Amino acid sequence: MKISIRKSIRRQSPLIFILSILLASFLPIWFFDYNIFYFGFALASLVVMVLFWQNRVVKLIFFTLLIIFFACWRYGLSIPENSLDKIWHYNGSSLELIGIISNEPDVRENNQKLEITINYSPLLKRAIVGKILVTTNLYPLYNYGDQLIVNCKLIAPEKFDEFAYDRYLARYNIYSTCYYPQIKILNNNQGNWFYQKIFALKNKLSQLIDYGLSEPEASLAKPIVFGNQTGLNKEIRQQFARTGLTHIMAVSGFNISILSIIVLNFLLGIGLDRRRAFYFSIVCLLIYIILVGAPASAMRAGLMGFLVLWAFYLGRLNKITNSLVITAVILLIINPKLLRDDIGFQLSFLALAGLLYIYPFLDKFFAKIKIPQLKGLRSCLAMTLASQIFTWPISAYNFSQISLIAPLANLLVIWLIPLLTIIIILALLISLVLPSLTGLFFLPVLLGSKYILFIVKSMANIPYAYLETAYFSWIWLIIYYLAIIGLIIYLSKKRKGIIDKSIIPRQKELSSKRSYKL
Repeated sequence: MKISIRKSIRRQSPLIFILSILLASFLPIWFFDYNIFYFGFALASLVVMVLFWQNRVVKLIFFTLLIIFFACWRYGLSIPENSLDKIWHYNGSSLELIGIISNEPDVRENNQKLEITINYSPLLKRAIVGKILVTTNLYPLYNYGDQLIVNCKLIAPEKFDEFAYDRYLARYNIYSTCYYPQIKILNNNQGNWFYQKIFALKNKLSQLIDYGLSEPEASLAKPIVFGNQTGLNKEIRQQFARTGLTHIMAVSGFNISILSIIVLNFLLGIGLDRRRAFYFSIVCLLIYIILVGAPASAMRAGLMGFLVLWAFYLGRLNKITNSLVITAVILLIINPKLLRDDIGFQLSFLALAGLLYIYPFLDKFFAKIKIPQLKGLRSCLAMTLASQIFTWPISAYNFSQISLIAPLANLLVIWLIPLLTIIIILALLISLVLPSLTGLFFLPVLLGSKYILFIVKSMANIPYAYLETAYFSWIWLIIYYLAIIGLIIYLSKKRKGIIDKSIIPRQKELSSKRSYKL
């Protein structure tokens, strides 16, 4: 009984924390006005749990309360405090502000968006802290680390066209926006030295892609490696959405995990021992994160990739599930707003969860109905369907459309993405040394990109390739995922029952043999 209680606490505590964060994200802001109380309740729960340590029931109850109160307290800390030294306090006012560009500028077709960390207001003659998102003209171009003086009217972001833009920016701690202000550069190179070097390298690599590829292949190769798809025109982005292939242009935990496993298996295949292959894979993972500019999304994806590699290194693949949950808890402790407001976070984890929970059953089912392996294509189809089963409701809810052609489109394209990513990285590294031969090194990338664009364009134009789901309710989300969870539990128990039945006769046989020998 003691062992079962310990196992119950250990297994359920991460899930309780995640569900508590989800619940807290739907509570009104005033619920966290006295956030210190939740910390006090968590501390009190810890004290009671220690005092009644020998009572298993009391210990379990107050450990659960400890997790719930801690989750509420952590989420409350992420809610902005409205005080005179915060930039969002002055939303609706026109101010002169001084700040530094604190992230890589987001250059688009007709404008650019600058994330500026404000530190002073000459008009108010006082220090002000906080981030603002500035939308300005395409030229002149600005760089990370530029210190600017900005004259603009601060506007609180608002929801539009059913898109919660305010919550979308809040996950980056941005609560103020500014459109086409007067901007003057005061100084350069005022940012973090490490990030300045990373962004400079990324710009150099982007230029090499532009030099080695024509359009639109160059604008496709960049998001495959760097994760920023703003260079693609609107029509092509819509085609990717209709075919369910937008995810290949994101530095997601799912993509990095698959890429990491491929690198690890390749190193093992060429003769490296497990330990060296693991460490070399970690080095490759770190290099890749640096190459893409080390954004927060890549850091999150890298953490997931590391934990998956660790599970493979230990040779205990069943521990990948634990790695997935542990990663979610760590990331939510760092930024609790990810769970509700970051669609990329949701899709990435759901895709990997589908791979862990649904793929084994699908692969076994395909083998049972005698679908040929065809050098891994059957497994690729099973992986694609497993990911789609877990992610399509979130896509339907947030993007108001479902891609019916997605399984086939993914089957034709997904196998190429890890290979193409590795080829692009190798071409970039070689081109840094031999820039005059860049076009030659990027020839395989050109062919691969043309193939992907051809598949996407052809599939998107097929009648009924996608369905509009403008009225997809969150209630259907809950019903769907509860049904999926129930199905997984049922199949798991059924599978376990089959295994148990096969073990019992074997145990009887061994027992009879031992009796005979005696």
